[in-house]
Amino acid sequence: MGKLYCCATNCHNYSGKSVNDNTVTLHRFPVNRRHKSIWQCRVSRKQWKPTSCSRLCSEHFITKRGPTKDHPLPSIFDHKIFKTTNFDSSFKEFEENNDCTSTEDETDRDIICDGNEEANNGIADDPSKHFFTVDSPSTINTSVRLNDYCGYIDPSHISSKLNQETQCGKTCTGTLNDFSSQTDTLTTEKENQPYTVYPITDAEVNATLPFLTIDDISSEEVTFYTGLPNKPTFYLLYEHIMSNIKIVEPETGGRPQKLRGVDELFMVLMRLRLGLLTQDLARRFNISVSTCSKIFNKWIDLMYEHLHFLVAWPDRETVKCNMPDSFKRRYPNCRVIIDCTEIFTETPQSLSNKGRMYSDYKSHMTWKVLIGISPNGVITHVSDLWSGSISDKQITKSSGLINKCDPGDAIMGDKGFLISDMCTPKGIYLIVPPTKKNGKLTKHEVEKTRRIANLRIHVERAMERIKNFRIIQGVMPISMSEKVSKIVFIVCALCNLLPPLIQQ
Repeated sequence: MGKLYCCATNCHNYSGKSVNDNTVTLHRFPVNRRHKSIWQCRVSRKQWKPTSCSRLCSEHFITKRGPTKDHPLPSIFDHKIFKTTNFDSSFKEFEENNDCTSTEDETDRDIICDGNEEANNGIADDPSKHFFTVDSPSTINTSVRLNDYCGYIDPSHISSKLNQETQCGKTCTGTLNDFSSQTDTLTTEKENQPYTVYPITDAEVNATLPFLTIDDISSEEVTFYTGLPNKPTFYLLYEHIMSNIKIVEPETGGRPQKLRGVDELFMVLMRLRLGLLTQDLARRFNISVSTCSKIFNKWIDLMYEHLHFLVAWPDRETVKCNMPDSFKRRYPNCRVIIDCTEIFTETPQSLSNKGRMYSDYKSHMTWKVLIGISPNGVITHVSDLWSGSISDKQITKSSGLINKCDPGDAIMGDKGFLISDMCTPKGIYLIVPPTKKNGKLTKHEVEKTRRIANLRIHVERAMERIKNFRIIQGVMPISMSEKVSKIVFIVCALCNLLPPLIQQ
């Protein structure tokens, strides 16, 4: 059999070669599947998997002698220098004091095999020389348990973050090291509501630690970062989306993920809520700008596909059962309150598109969307986005709102909705403020205008909730024209997860 060489990129060492006054030794890849994945990811060779003949030389370990108990991970490569070989005492104290720490299964006790068969037999015969023991937490298990967000890691930073979430005021049920189970349940003392923590899988080991994850924020901060009311709602939303999609595992040809699924969703909601740019998010989550953009587009498509149930058109009986008393006294047949809002965008290059998108009302290039809410404040209708020059009448006709209403229903709007010619033939009433005749209103018309404005204000409050998602507050890039209708729909769906708009 010929010489065996190191499998790392740009490394041509072989066993017995002298480098830097040291003799190079080759080492087999670990037997444990999770440990083997980390070695494979750090070698960083595209479309390559280690075999029984694959070796890694001792030059890639900090000790220059191969894997040891304190330094079991390869950390020195041409493409990256990993800084995860030394964990300080504060992190080990967290491991020892953490109530969630449990014994590992037998697959986690596999050792890192050396290239010498006699040495392997010697280690296997002596249990005291195992690199991974139950009593002392090891770097490799810490790395895997933290989703291998371990390139350029600051152990004290992680210890403080995890201590805030795990040790201070939380009771852990289940174990974090039990990777055979998919989820572990944590219950906070403040909320008394269980939510799910998602552990690492082998598809999620090629990443570095983000500066901010969903585990780092409290339930009160969730509203600021995501627009959702609390953390349990965030996890329920994630579970609903993930239960309807097929997850690709690395064994079936999937590509290693840079972030956990929950952190990907957290990043997308941060962009929707705070209006952050992809370059800023890429910096916060330690990923490339292109990866951030791909994750955003992927989750926008997933959320648009699986959140349609949050913006549903209710039947007439449901609307009447939940109608506030203020509507029951004045307009008991009101089915929907409608209004339009406009979103600023960049100026297109085409002259014809400039004419279509220019809004005389805003004096800017805009997209226009029709929003409809039920009398109790729930968003029930969202149209696609149209160019800013479209009239209220045309966007109402194109959105199909009239076809959703039944004879005898009433639609409430403002003076701009001149749709009586479409509503009357179908037996639909139109509730709009009266227009001025001879330059002034009668006393009865003034009172009617006041009553309608007092009830129609709720659709303006719903618009305010939508505009709280800052991605649609500023000037949206023209390059997002393919996604803007989906983004506005998703924002409306998320607004329906907030507390009721109208309190009975």
